[in-house]
Amino acid sequence: MADAVRVLHVEDDPEFASLTAAFLSRIDDRFDVITAPSADEGLTRLGEEPVDCVVSDFDMPGQNGIEFLESVRTIDEDIPFIVFTGKGSEEVASEAISAGVTDYLQKQQGTDQFTLLANRITNAVEQYRSRRALEASRERLSLFIDKSPLGVLEWDESFEIVQVNETGEEILRRSEADLVGKRFDTLVPDSERPAVEETITALQDDSGGYNAVLDIETGDGDRIVCEWHNRLIREAGETVAIFSQFQEITARRKRQERIEALHDTTRKLMHAESREGVAELVVDTVRDLLALPLSAVFLFDESANCLRPVAVTDRAQAVLGEHPTFREGDSLAWTVSESGEPRVFDDVSTHPDRYNPDTDIRSEILMPLGDYGVLIAASTEIAAFEDASVSLLRTLAANAEEALSRLDRQRELRTLTERHELALASAELGVWDWNIRTDAVTFDERWADMLGYSLAELDPSVDTWDELIHPEDRERTYEALNAHLDGETEIYECDHRLKTATGEYRWIRDIGKVFERDENGDPVRAVGIHRDVTDQKERKQELEDTSRKLQAILDTAPTYILMKDIDSRFLFANNAARDMLGLDADESIVGLTDYDLFPDQIAEQTYADDQQALETKETVEVEEVIPVDGTERTHLTRKTPILDDEGEPYALCVVATDITEQKRRERELARLTDEYEAVFENTNDAIALVDVVGATEDPTFRYVRTNQAYERRTELATESVAGQTPTEAAGQDTGSRIAAHYERCVAANSTITFEETDAFHTTGVWETQITPIFADEEITRLVVISRDISDRIEYRKELERQNDRLEEFASIVSHDLRNPISVLEGSLALARETGDDEQFDRCYRAIDRMKELIEDLLTLAREGDTVSETEPLDLESTVQSCWHAVETSDASLEITAESTIYADESRLRQLLENLINNAVTHGGPAVTVEVGDIGDSGFYVADDGPGIPAEKRETVFESGYTTSDEGTGFGLAIVKEIAAAHDWSVTVTERDGGGARFEFTGIKQAF
Repeated sequence: MADAVRVLHVEDDPEFASLTAAFLSRIDDRFDVITAPSADEGLTRLGEEPVDCVVSDFDMPGQNGIEFLESVRTIDEDIPFIVFTGKGSEEVASEAISAGVTDYLQKQQGTDQFTLLANRITNAVEQYRSRRALEASRERLSLFIDKSPLGVLEWDESFEIVQVNETGEEILRRSEADLVGKRFDTLVPDSERPAVEETITALQDDSGGYNAVLDIETGDGDRIVCEWHNRLIREAGETVAIFSQFQEITARRKRQERIEALHDTTRKLMHAESREGVAELVVDTVRDLLALPLSAVFLFDESANCLRPVAVTDRAQAVLGEHPTFREGDSLAWTVSESGEPRVFDDVSTHPDRYNPDTDIRSEILMPLGDYGVLIAASTEIAAFEDASVSLLRTLAANAEEALSRLDRQRELRTLTERHELALASAELGVWDWNIRTDAVTFDERWADMLGYSLAELDPSVDTWDELIHPEDRERTYEALNAHLDGETEIYECDHRLKTATGEYRWIRDIGKVFERDENGDPVRAVGIHRDVTDQKERKQELEDTSRKLQAILDTAPTYILMKDIDSRFLFANNAARDMLGLDADESIVGLTDYDLFPDQIAEQTYADDQQALETKETVEVEEVIPVDGTERTHLTRKTPILDDEGEPYALCVVATDITEQKRRERELARLTDEYEAVFENTNDAIALVDVVGATEDPTFRYVRTNQAYERRTELATESVAGQTPTEAAGQDTGSRIAAHYERCVAANSTITFEETDAFHTTGVWETQITPIFADEEITRLVVISRDISDRIEYRKELERQNDRLEEFASIVSHDLRNPISVLEGSLALARETGDDEQFDRCYRAIDRMKELIEDLLTLAREGDTVSETEPLDLESTVQSCWHAVETSDASLEITAESTIYADESRLRQLLENLINNAVTHGGPAVTVEVGDIGDSGFYVADDGPGIPAEKRETVFESGYTTSDEGTGFGLAIVKEIAAAHDWSVTVTERDGGGARFEFTGIKQAF
């Protein structure tokens, strides 16, 4: 219990209440005790200020302790209440306990009772605060559970449900009453129970189980998927609470399953062997994956210039009957295919361009398949399509278009290959003609020249070719050749190395074909060509090396790098980007879009940014907030279109850098800058920032900035001095003085601090600190901070004066009090020996002497050096009043003063009374005292006594100086102290006609 404990003690005996408060505070300094003499006042105090514990007597006027308790409970029913009474009996104790007091304690003799009371208060307050903390914690927990946007379950240690919030009831479709007491495993189907048991065990062992995804059976019999976040809270090894937060992710799971199925369909589309196969695969996917049984694919027939139905689901066939062939301008399908823009109709029945208005079709989606046709999905219900279904259908259509395009390319490739083969057969490019039965080979001149030989040097035999093959290439070359000879391949093609006339090897692409076979199918003759592909191979090798290096660079780069096509479909992602997107190493990204990976809102923005770059054909730089591992991260993204030879974009390169920390640092820097500006401009210290230009041996100083305090002190503002040297800003004399300090700091290579009279004004003392700022170990700037320390200097001088006075007082006390003490000691010893009364009289006189010394010492100490307030005082009337306050015997007073002066009345009276008393003491009972004005600058006090010798006039004001046995020597010292406190000057001279004259000047008078 580290906090203060505020105790209200109601006790009608004020002395006992005060004693109790004192002892409680002494026992424990945390106790803050307030007292009240009655129950009524105690209730008032309780209503006015917070109290941690009430301690009350029992037998009090008005309400007694039990009645007071009942009143307290109407204000705070839980506050600790201890009866601390002297009326002790079993009856009182029983009544107090029955009334619900926290504790009962009977007053005892001695101080131990207060220690016991302190312990009882401490224990009661600790329990009270613990209960309050527990209640507050439970209230916060209850608020958290009730207000949580997620479902929340609280379990007991047996993992039976204790409570559930409304969101949880809605997700589980069960009431709290139905759920309380149920175990975790009763919420799941049998197949999930082993997973639940593993989760519970892991939680109990604190080894896991914090997150899980489980199938749940709802109250109405449906099965949903929920994501669970479980926490088991322990204190001191004991389980305090078990909570689960959960949310339904059935839709998310379905979307994920759909995406995975769509990926599988994409792979199948890429292996389809015909347009019909593509169409069938698409309608099957629409039916099974998207649960849209009414669908069909229409492909363009160039010969008839129409869209023909190629694949139709059974359900569509049953509902619509024979599907039509669409021709130009007679249907929405033709419009969509022609425009290339997808159309989604929540109710197509009333559309004027609808082909057949007599069908039951209401909702309809038409997706273009590029130049190949259109995909149609329909429903007999209005607004039947979800956004996710439309998005997936768009992706499916894009993949189908790509599959159809691939089939076209393959067909074109086959045609081109046949033409190429024919061209190679008739070309004069290293032609060879091989008689397989005799192994005779005819080489042409190009064949020989390619290797640096003449035809005469080559034996027309297959052995010639065999001997020239590089040993490392021989095995795979013969494998390719024999495979073709055996009829396994349509054409023989192999890249291998052949030895040249110079002994080097050249890469040769060897292409051939059997043109003649016998009746058994055995090869008889083969013809082929050689082509030198050494340069191509080397370029390819360089390209592969470069490609590998580039791929390694891209994959190891911390920057996210992506490639997209002009429809924002992914083509490539480096490792960093795949990690950001949450993709496995073997998971394909090709064909996906941002809609497949991010929430729609983010995907829409990234798509818009992509299109801006493609439309403007320029790099677009944007900041995008993208969720990464469940956390929103800010990325600086550059999107650069890649243009073809005609200047049209065919791809988009996306490079993103995570700048989340940079943005955080920018915000932090902005905050620190604001704080710095607030401190810089609002501090009372004068601050200047000065640049150091040039070499350390001969630097030049130029002002950068000054704050408002510096401007007030020097009248040098940033607007006028920025870029100027000190002499340019403040003039030659002052500027040179300032620059000298700056040079001293640079020479010292460290902070310097000095005090000086203000360089810009004649008054005030300033402490200046000059701190160098380093960059690359060179001083580039000085921070100059000046503070007015005039008050500190004055305070320092005052302390020195006080120390001098203390030393003086110590000297006086040790010297002047020693004599009367010695007299007192000696007289007491004599009185003991002789019994002489005269010795006692001497003792009393010594005591009186010490009293006088002490009184004057106290007066001198209390006067101080300054006067805070003065008022106009009539000097004549003040002197008259002081004269009557002093024992003057037969002395006389003459007053010629008429002035009114400003002074502290009590201290002026002390001054005048001391001077009058001094005159009477030293001038005798018939002395005459005279008080008069000194022009308009002061007054004097004189007497016609013996006067003060010239050589003594400086020492008369010293403490302890006296020429009388009856004086203490402090009277005139006090006079001087009071004059100094008023800033007056005091001197002592000789009075005309003899005597002493004290003159006071520098006095402010009222006119």
